[in-house]
Amino acid sequence: MSHAVRNPEARYRRLPLALALALAAPLAQAAAAADAADAAGPGVTLDAVQVTGSNLKRSDEAGVNPVLVLDRVQIEKSGKVTVSDLLRSLTVNSGNSFNEQYTGSFANGSAGVSLRGLSQKNTLVLVNGYRVASYGFAQGTQDNFVDLNALPLGAIERVEILKDGASALYGSDAIAGVVNLILRRKIEGVELDASYGAATEGGIDQHSIGLRAGRGDPAKDGYSLRFSLDVFQRGQLNADERDLTKSGDYRSEPGGRLAGWSTQGGAFLSNPRAPVAFACQPGTQSRPYSDFGSPLPGNACAFNTQPFRTLIPDVERYQALVAGDVRLSDSVQGFAEILYSTSHNGAYFSAPMTVGAGLRAYDRGTGRLVDIPAVLPVGHPNNPNATPTPFEYSFLDLGARYKINKSQFSRALVGLRGNGEVWDWEVAASHSESRQREYVRNFLDRYAFEQVLADGSYDFLNPSRTPGALDALRLSTRRPGTYRLSTLSGKISGFPFQWRAGDVGVAAGVEFRDEAQDARTSPQVLSGTELRPAINLIDGDRRVAAAFFEFSLKPWEQVEVQLAGRGDHYSDFGSAFSPKLGVRWQLSDDFLLRLNASRGFRAPSLPEIAQSTTISYGSVIDPFDPVQPGASRGVTILRAGNSNLKAERSSNVNLGLLWAPDADTSLGIDLYRIRQDDLIAPDNVQFVVSNPDANPGRITRDAQGRLQLVENRYSNQGTLTTTGFDVEGRKVWRAGDDSWTLDGTWTRLLSYEQPLVAGQTKQDGAGNNLFGALPKWRGITSLAWTRGDWNAQLSWRYIGGYGQKVVDARSNPGLRGKVDDYHQFDLYVGFEGLRDTTLYASVQNLADKAPPFDPAGGALPYDITQYDALGRFVTVGVKYKF
Repeated sequence: MSHAVRNPEARYRRLPLALALALAAPLAQAAAAADAADAAGPGVTLDAVQVTGSNLKRSDEAGVNPVLVLDRVQIEKSGKVTVSDLLRSLTVNSGNSFNEQYTGSFANGSAGVSLRGLSQKNTLVLVNGYRVASYGFAQGTQDNFVDLNALPLGAIERVEILKDGASALYGSDAIAGVVNLILRRKIEGVELDASYGAATEGGIDQHSIGLRAGRGDPAKDGYSLRFSLDVFQRGQLNADERDLTKSGDYRSEPGGRLAGWSTQGGAFLSNPRAPVAFACQPGTQSRPYSDFGSPLPGNACAFNTQPFRTLIPDVERYQALVAGDVRLSDSVQGFAEILYSTSHNGAYFSAPMTVGAGLRAYDRGTGRLVDIPAVLPVGHPNNPNATPTPFEYSFLDLGARYKINKSQFSRALVGLRGNGEVWDWEVAASHSESRQREYVRNFLDRYAFEQVLADGSYDFLNPSRTPGALDALRLSTRRPGTYRLSTLSGKISGFPFQWRAGDVGVAAGVEFRDEAQDARTSPQVLSGTELRPAINLIDGDRRVAAAFFEFSLKPWEQVEVQLAGRGDHYSDFGSAFSPKLGVRWQLSDDFLLRLNASRGFRAPSLPEIAQSTTISYGSVIDPFDPVQPGASRGVTILRAGNSNLKAERSSNVNLGLLWAPDADTSLGIDLYRIRQDDLIAPDNVQFVVSNPDANPGRITRDAQGRLQLVENRYSNQGTLTTTGFDVEGRKVWRAGDDSWTLDGTWTRLLSYEQPLVAGQTKQDGAGNNLFGALPKWRGITSLAWTRGDWNAQLSWRYIGGYGQKVVDARSNPGLRGKVDDYHQFDLYVGFEGLRDTTLYASVQNLADKAPPFDPAGGALPYDITQYDALGRFVTVGVKYKF
């Protein structure tokens, strides 16, 4: 947390160290900047990143730190209707962030943001300057993050993004930066906003309604009350509803394969190197194994899995905010807010269940998996042999696996703030929870499966003959997850004296947090009933105590220095201290130089350090496979938490130069370097499999020698260093009644270096997909026009191409070495000529551009961290003020 202080010579001027617009105001407009102080919500952290404007003719209008601002006008003109869509479109969200497209995730239905591509766990998300609870399930089994889908875009006044490490101000998780969502503080009367949107290619539409109401002004009436309600509904888009994905056949693309197909419709596996296909059941077709790049002889009963795959889940969300302020005396004010969100989403996340080699169930007694043989016994009606016969089979008649996630989020906050002639103070307490319940249909009951093998009551060769067996085989499960966060904080700030060229700002405070995560699995998994279970058990809690300080000094008239530090003590791993130095130098009326250097940390997440057990599934290249050496093989991964972990540590350097000759022109560049040490990660599964002698006892193979299980663990290992720069510019022209504004923000990733395996040579992931798709360039350029009651904006979004490092030409013949770059144009038009009414329309992806082909996406031929298959999407809406 950090701390704004008040200048006694200018009672209403914010402390210069309050963070201002990053290098320029390419995305912030003058009206929003002027209202920034009034719109700011309660909370010491919020004050630390408050935007004051961007003229730079006055030394206190641009702060020490780089902050990117999106005000209410920019948010509306973006055409985005969710917080997730808005933040994912920004250039600072370089990669490694996920939204609800990731239907196979343990954190299904959620969305996060990843500044600088450092993953969601390294970006701190605040609401009105205060922390909120992380999602109840972990992303990638280990990453705690704030679910952006729980936060209402319609209630947000502006978004401020601190693009620098901020542990000295906020503590853990702010290594890549901070996203601060500032809720509306002024609502007069009643406002209604309704919109409808649909994809021009069909398959999906959405509805949204927003209601805002407010009354009172603390300065005049002694109180204020605000209410906000948002309702959002969106349909489901499935893979068979897009030409891009419905066939699952990408062989017409360079390096493309039949990646959306399965060859496991049904076969006898007496000899795994020469499967004998069943008479193919309805929904499958006989195709040569060679169609799938396999050296196996003969034909397989293959089927297209795309009809069983959702691209974008359906969703229904209700989000409400009740907030208020009350003047208790001339110098003391109380504030409170309650934020609540509930949502429901559903998706087909996988094809019908397949049984075969590697089939397992959970053994609660040992905490490990046990093998469940997929073997037709002697005498089974479908066994043509006089010996037990292994087989593989997909239960198409069981139906696709369908996942429903029900989520509830809440945050209650109360506090007092006071101001005096020299010192201001603020205390606040909050409690936040994120509760998830995940329901899955059409899993397979282990005991029913073993029964039909024993008594022959299910016909694997002609399942239509035995429909009655399906009811016993079908299994539904429920998985709960909860994250709780309680905080108590206080701070004092002021300008107690002068030194050299100006007032000395001083701030100090304390913070206490209690957090706990309880993510469980279903009773069916624990009892061993569910076949092929995926498990992420987390049971952890901890307490955090922190103290912080901050000084603002002016040793010379044109130089401001910020000194800050914060010490955090965690009950589970220990302590960390994070210092910071910031310098702001006004070189001339037109030029500003700023430098920031800091140390930071990320505490081990509760899934990493607490009691946790994870069973997940992946694929690796197995050089020792007895059937197809060097081919990709599915593998089960078993992983546990490690109570001996240390915190990750970071060092951040940020250097910025801004040129602003007048209020209508600005251009800036901001360079950054971030180094993370003691990264917490599991061992590289591919390295473990490729080096069995160095990893004894961690690899399990079946009787035929095929890979089955890899045991893994979290540890502090390796270093990650990333560098890059942002270029931002803004120019306004006026001609008669017309006003034109050109905004641009471009981000260049120069390096992203870390070893694939701890202790080995560093690899550079910048401009390739070695560590997730990380294009070197991302850019947004917008041209806005205003005339009278009309306004419009055309935006060009660019995502650079990137090198292909995940797949190679051996597995994907004809592969290109680079994934193409991408251009998207968005259009917004608004009309305010009717009394108290605004009509608007937006078109996302005006040219209906498909994402570039990337075979590393597998069944989905693009990278879901960068793109989606929505296509052109048109929205029309109306806003009315009563």
